[in-house]
This record gives sequence, C-alpha cells and structure tokens, in this order.
Amino acid sequence: MLDELISAVASRYGFRATDYAAVWDGEEFNAKRDAHELVITIKDGRKITLNISKATLGNPWGPLRDIEDAFRELRRRGQVRGE
Repeated sequence: MLDELISAVASRYGFRATDYAAVWDGEEFNAKRDAHELVITIKDGRKITLNISKATLGNPWGPLRDIEDAFRELRRRGQVRGE
C-alpha cells in the first residue's frame, strides 16, 4: 500500500514512475524497527530523506504529508534549476 501511496503522490506532483526511486531502510525494510528511512531519489541525482516512525506507518494515511512535502520540495528544486 505504501508504494501505491508514494506513486500516487509522485504523479500528483508531475513525476512518472521512471523519474524516481523510493528506497526504504537501504533496501532492507524491517517492519519491527521503531523508525524507518525513506530515500526518494530523482533520476538526475536529487534526493530527499524522510524519517518515518513505526507509529506513523501504522496509519495508512500517516506518512502522506511527509511524502507530499518531499515531492513538493523535489519539484520546487527542479523549477528553480529551470527543469
């Protein structure tokens, strides 16, 4: 479900699935961890790192605002650079 949420938010901000990669916990997601790291990397090398608590992941909509903020920031950075 989280991958679908990330994809939907990315699309909303103009990113296609081929434009970015979203990696949880360095590709070693462990549901038992208290905190998780989500790194979203755009194919031009820009990236943003989110720290998301286990409690936030317990609510399917919990990480929505953080993910939206991340894609908004990545889009803004691209606009500043003239992309």
